[in-house]
Amino acid sequence: MRVLNWNTEWAGPRSRNGRFEKVTETIARFDPDIICLTEARPETMPGDGHTIASDLSGAGNIENRGGRKVLLWSRFDWTNVDTLGSPRLPEGRYLRAETEAAGQIWSIIGMCIPYRNYRVSDNWGDKRLGTWVGACRYLDALREDVLPQIQHRERNILLGDFNLQIPPKNYPHPNSQVDMKRRATFADFRIVTSHADSDPVLDKPFIDHIALSYDIILKSKNYFSRRFADGDVLSDHNGVVIDIAHKAD
Repeated sequence: MRVLNWNTEWAGPRSRNGRFEKVTETIARFDPDIICLTEARPETMPGDGHTIASDLSGAGNIENRGGRKVLLWSRFDWTNVDTLGSPRLPEGRYLRAETEAAGQIWSIIGMCIPYRNYRVSDNWGDKRLGTWVGACRYLDALREDVLPQIQHRERNILLGDFNLQIPPKNYPHPNSQVDMKRRATFADFRIVTSHADSDPVLDKPFIDHIALSYDIILKSKNYFSRRFADGDVLSDHNGVVIDIAHKAD
């Protein structure tokens, strides 16, 4: 099974200079079976599958026009869709569902973990948060409320915009509280996109990760540039495609 993960920076039909068309062409070129797009619009997905979306996150007009923080697409039907996960998770940044491929049920969790400066502005008043607090709270809720429900299942994939370098260099800093919480949260998973920054195709730190339960075999991994072949910038994030199989196959 082939899985694609990318933050498309809200590319849509109204985007300038053909950015939307180039984004959709890039996705189609990899011919994935499962797609997770963050900061994306449903029309970016291939038309021959099934798309589900996270709830509203409060992103305003972009979401009023259909954009969502997390979108999942599968060639196959989705079942057991969950857009809440935990009441402790910030709204609109979580999406879990199951899809059947080759007679096996796969559990997919799409995430958009809050970035460093999530709600740090004084404009938030009493709801204002400190640096990295949103990410720490997200990781706590994921570890304590969500993952215990799937911990003993097989074929679990967690992916999306983690907003974290793994391992950390300066976003966040090594041994920071958020990094320690990240390591604790994903202790039972293998983050196959860690150490991505050594890949020559990447021109900036990689923060959009894929974590697999240990029963899943990674067959191949390919990062792709946020720039199109003509040099045009498609997104502020680079992407990744992996091929996987289950150990029982």
